[in-house]
Amino acid sequence: MAGISSGSYSSEQTLPIDCPEFVDYAKVKGKTVLITGGSSGLGAAYVQSISEAGAFVINADINPPQDEKLQSISHFIRCDVTVWAEQLAAFQTAIKDSPRGGIDIVIANAGISGSDEFFQDDEGDVPTEPSLKILDINLAGVVYTAKLATFYMGRQDNSFDRCLILKSSIQGYLDTMGSPTYGAAKHGVRSLMKSLRRRSNLRVSLVAPWFIPTPIMTPIVVARLTAQLADLGSGFAEPEDCVRAVMRIATDASVNGRALAVLPRIVRVSGYTDLDLDDYREGSLCYELLNVSTKLTHRQLPSHLQRT
Repeated sequence: MAGISSGSYSSEQTLPIDCPEFVDYAKVKGKTVLITGGSSGLGAAYVQSISEAGAFVINADINPPQDEKLQSISHFIRCDVTVWAEQLAAFQTAIKDSPRGGIDIVIANAGISGSDEFFQDDEGDVPTEPSLKILDINLAGVVYTAKLATFYMGRQDNSFDRCLILKSSIQGYLDTMGSPTYGAAKHGVRSLMKSLRRRSNLRVSLVAPWFIPTPIMTPIVVARLTAQLADLGSGFAEPEDCVRAVMRIATDASVNGRALAVLPRIVRVSGYTDLDLDDYREGSLCYELLNVSTKLTHRQLPSHLQRT
């Protein structure tokens, strides 16, 4: 984590990491892990695998898990991630209940998908105000989680791992055909990771899943995607590979600032890979601009001196 500090920015670029099929999950044994949105879908897969590896897991979700096993192996805290006070309470409760008195790993997982009203036809003369629920949950909620993780984990000593894992999407790297607000949210999470990895005294990375059939998709959506992906020579990614990507980050203290894509195994045998798209080639325009922008300190001025 050389070059990463709480008071300054670093222009240092990290290197791609290997993505093996085997990851030693036992390395999280005894650690405290807070997961948002852990009652279903990918979040439930994280809760189960990390709990079974011996970690103390807090599931902060708006709904309790329906699965009895998840109820027994994790500690549920009701939390609407779009409400600051509820996320704050979740972090404070997690720290209070943690056997270690703090949090080692935070996984900002809570998110939704669905119909995007930008593509709905407006029949009247005035367009309908679109819902921003996807942005509120998938981006603003993640920003809240990141702020709290930075605050609380940043104050912990080196006996804690201090790892923040953000959930973006492969749609944060591609043109999002059917949902501009979903794509905007996932691009925003990507930008958040790139900013935090350079100034925090904790390590920050993200996972970017391809299409995975989880409860956030209706059966009709899954059926259509199944047929269309097959016609295009592709397929779904696997939930267990998303778990593996998260654990690759969580179990290796040298990993910082990386984005791991979770992909169909016909694309990557291990089911995940380092995208290596968030750094710039030496000598490129963005590389030169980055070397300037990371040395600027105007946003560290007191807030009253930045208002116009």
